[in-house]
Amino acid sequence: MNVIIKQGIFLFVVQFVNCGVLPVDKCNLEDSACMTKAYQTALTTFVAGLPDYGVEVMDVMDLDDFAFDLSGLQFSLKEGKFKGLKGATIDNVKWNLKKKTAEVDFHLDGSVRGHYTAGGSILILPITGDGQMKLKLKNLHVHFVVNYEMEKDAEGNEHVILKKYSFTFDVKDHANFALTNLFNGNKELSDTMLMFLNQNWKQISEEFGKPVMEAAAKKMFKNIKSFLAKVPIAEIANV
Repeated sequence: MNVIIKQGIFLFVVQFVNCGVLPVDKCNLEDSACMTKAYQTALTTFVAGLPDYGVEVMDVMDLDDFAFDLSGLQFSLKEGKFKGLKGATIDNVKWNLKKKTAEVDFHLDGSVRGHYTAGGSILILPITGDGQMKLKLKNLHVHFVVNYEMEKDAEGNEHVILKKYSFTFDVKDHANFALTNLFNGNKELSDTMLMFLNQNWKQISEEFGKPVMEAAAKKMFKNIKSFLAKVPIAEIANV
């Protein structure tokens, strides 16, 4: 048994070393099927954090504080956390070497929590609150696109240098809103507002969800950019 265990550990280490930083088989960048499988395999390792490569823990992900004023709603979230990336399913990966873009489609069940403040109105109802928020997102689909350039380091190794990103998202199945201390703790008004939010989850997530998703996308981009800037592309893909 000990011999078998040692052999298993040895094979894992060899695979990890042979494939560079991430324990995946190398693919040609434009081989979509291979890249999709590789992204899925690497996901757990990547979101757990790679501090030597500037990659923070991304599940649970600490969000930067943000605030927005949109369609009559003033909203802020502090000490926000996003959970769910490690359970994501990678649906498709597409690199275009001529256009220098990479696109990733994935879906997950996620949640966002933190300290919120809100004032103004949501759709037709007035709202005010200062407390804790938890937002559950069921079957969240994301399309993430990055633009990049290739640059050589001092040793002549080529790196993918990310320049900008964009994304779209769609909550397919359900969004559930839970907020404490709405209307200074008035239970009747709070219950009415929460019922309204959860009955109209689709429209509300579409209209007001982008700033929340932007906070998560910004952190994802930052970590992926740091990783690719430190690791030559030849170590993680066939080029």
